[in-house]
Amino acid sequence: MIARRIALGFGIALVFPMLIHHGVSTFASSPKWEDYHIYSNCDPYASPAEKAKREAESEAKRKLYNAAEKHFQRRLFAVAVPLGLAALVVGAFLGLPAVGTGLMFGGLFSVCDGYFNFWSQLAEVSKFGSLLIAFALLLFLDYRRLELKEHKA
Repeated sequence: MIARRIALGFGIALVFPMLIHHGVSTFASSPKWEDYHIYSNCDPYASPAEKAKREAESEAKRKLYNAAEKHFQRRLFAVAVPLGLAALVVGAFLGLPAVGTGLMFGGLFSVCDGYFNFWSQLAEVSKFGSLLIAFALLLFLDYRRLELKEHKA
């Protein structure tokens, strides 16, 4: 019985962040490098002007890709972090141990997915503030769970 609970919790913890990531990808597709990359056939007989033109095109495509990637990462962050925190809260108070634990781990993994993809774009103040809020939430949830257990006993 305990093995089934562990498997269920582990499955939820893995599937939940994947569900969020691919849900965001479905509605705000992640850019594909192939769509923005120019494959150059290094023509040894190309003039310097042609080479410069090809390099300029490649640089413009690279900038477009970077902008599209940042846009996707911002959306993923905006969806994954709040849903992850919500799953953490729901999992902490859910009466089903396996599902609750799975939601809590899945929520943590979702928050990490959102942060890891958007971390370089966040301002230092935003990094500190959002991590402080997440840390305070974790402490609060632990305190409330212990308080509820003490009242039940």
